[in-house]
Amino acid sequence: MLEQGELLQLTNDKEYVVVSSIIYQGANYVYLLDTDTYKDFKLCKYEEEQLKVVKDEELLATLITKFNTDLKDNLAQIIHSTQ
Repeated sequence: MLEQGELLQLTNDKEYVVVSSIIYQGANYVYLLDTDTYKDFKLCKYEEEQLKVVKDEELLATLITKFNTDLKDNLAQIIHSTQ
């Protein structure tokens, strides 16, 4: 599984950072953000050391919600640990 903060070079020759990674229905998914403009993001399934961009709209909607929840939970943990 890829870890938050890891840098990846994709086949489009852009560098992306792993913003978050989750397991959903037994599969690993990662939220990637480009390190150049921070505007290009990708939600990918990670299996057998390969990334596959998720294109299914229903799955994308579900994953976005799950990543959003995960990021909020992580932020809350960071805030509580610094107080």
